[in-house]
Amino acid sequence: MPQAQQDHRVRPASRLASAVRHAKEEQVILKGNPIRTLARILAVISAGAALILLVPAVWLFIAFNNEYRVCVPLENGMNLGYEAVFDLSRPLFKPIAVPRFPDGTPLIRVETWALYVTDTTIYGLTDDRRKIEEDYLFAWRADTGLVRPQDDRATYKALIAEAGHANWDIGTGSYGTGFLLKELLRRRAPDRPRCPTALLTW
Repeated sequence: MPQAQQDHRVRPASRLASAVRHAKEEQVILKGNPIRTLARILAVISAGAALILLVPAVWLFIAFNNEYRVCVPLENGMNLGYEAVFDLSRPLFKPIAVPRFPDGTPLIRVETWALYVTDTTIYGLTDDRRKIEEDYLFAWRADTGLVRPQDDRATYKALIAEAGHANWDIGTGSYGTGFLLKELLRRRAPDRPRCPTALLTW
């Protein structure tokens, strides 16, 4: 048989086999497409959901960071500020205002029902109703540190007697730390100075 005729017969067979292989490959690809498409859709949805959650989280962090890193330095060496930027144990994670050392360490870690500040001393009552009144009275001065009447009644009484006029001209009522902080920020520190403040507490 002439070579040309043989080539003519072989080529159609070869083309047919190639077409069959191509069809099978197309079927595999077509079968795979829905899975890849679904994966892409899920990836897009996940990225969108992450972005939706990230935007308010970033906004919340910036807002809390600006609001709760503020403080007011006091003449007695302490400052009034917040215990932390976020308090995970409280509603909406809002921290409480407390008297603090310059490095941000709180003098007390509970709310105050009444706080009195002088040029030398801080004293008051914490808002802990689980204890008898004597247990939540406190006073602090740089040379004595934190003193409670049940620990040293004589020193506590001396600190109060020697403290002098408290709370400037704001009044003599029972003002908590939060009220005093906001009032002092308004009067003395409108630029809202920042102090070292822990990021989290609980």
